[in-house]
Formats: sequence, structure tokens, C-alpha cells
Amino acid sequence: MSSEFYERYWQRPRDAIPERGLLIEQRKKLLKAALANLPSGSPILDAGCGTGEFSLFISSLGFTPIGVDISATAVAQARLRCPGTRFEVASPETRLPFIDEEFAAVWCSEVLEHLFDVHAALAELNRVLRPGGILVLTTPYHGLFKNIAIGILSFERHYNPYLSHIRFFSRPSLAMCLERAGFATIQWQGIGRHWPVWKSQFVVSRKVSPPRPAPDIVG
Repeated sequence: MSSEFYERYWQRPRDAIPERGLLIEQRKKLLKAALANLPSGSPILDAGCGTGEFSLFISSLGFTPIGVDISATAVAQARLRCPGTRFEVASPETRLPFIDEEFAAVWCSEVLEHLFDVHAALAELNRVLRPGGILVLTTPYHGLFKNIAIGILSFERHYNPYLSHIRFFSRPSLAMCLERAGFATIQWQGIGRHWPVWKSQFVVSRKVSPPRPAPDIVG
């Protein structure tokens, strides 16, 4: 992931990810339910926190959020938005500034699609999660029928090489990545729009083992 790219990204607030709307509210509702059984005050990592929208929400639920983002610009805005909350400039593709098994849960929303090394990121999130801790994530949905529609109707726009998405996950491919990184999926559902053109997939998985080695790169 290029930090320079995302510095420019967060310096153009009109182009950055919107922080209001139906999909945001749907994610908040599902996240609240996913965290409901954790003790009050539990430390929750907001991995890819942007300007702190979800860190603020996690705090409102009675938990202790800690946010990380690759963009120093975004982190600076998050610190202004959420005084007293810890934020760090970091990427899960490299070693995060946390001890092993520090967090009860990780929230990682609309991040994986931006990463070069998905396995390294998921393995690092596994490292900082407690045994049995939960990883809650969303990433754009790319199922078969949606992919066919994209290919016919909007291939050039959707796969524009100047945009920030470089990974595209179906349900099976995302499940494969999670399983290799030591997670067992316990909840999966599409969000935003209707099947078969869901906007994103909302997944809750549990840490069940250390990650396996990264797969061989083929090309």
C-alpha cells in the first residue's frame, strides 16, 4: 500500500469515503451486534480508521478504540475528532505497534481491497487478537453475477487503474484468505443494495489458530 497515494486521497475530502448514508448506518448496526457480547471497556482495534468515524462509534458503545491508518493526514483528523483516543500511523501489511494478543476484537472496514499483501495483513491482525478474538470486516462484494454485470456494463469504470481498489473478493475467495490466516467465519452477509449486486460483504470471523505460511506467488 502506498502511503503517498493515501496522503493525497485524504487531502481531497470530497473524494474520500463518505461517512454518512445508509451503508454506513447498516455497518454500524451490524458492528454493534457483533461486539455485543464483549465486556465493557474491551480494547478494539479500528484497522484503517480513516478520520475516526467508526472509532467514535466504537467508543460510544462503551469500548476502548485504538485506530491505525496508513495516512498521517487521516490520523491527524481522527485525533481532532476523537480527543483522548489513541491513533497511530501504521499499516497492517507491516508490523503494527502493538503487543501480541492485545485486542478483544478488530474492526477492518473497506480496507482489504486496497492492500498488496492481504495475507500479511490478516496474519498481523491475527497476531494482535486475543485467542478466540473476533475480526469484523467489510470489503466490496464481487460475486459471479455481479462480476458478469460489471464486465458487460461498466468494466472500464469499475476497474479504472487510477482508482484505489486493487483486490476483488468473492465470498469463497475471502473465506479462503481468512481460513489461511487462522480465522473461522461465523457470520457472513451482503450489505448495500440487494442480491446479487450487494455493495459489500460483512463478515465476522473468530481467531482459531496461528496463520499458515503465505501461499506461493503465482503469475
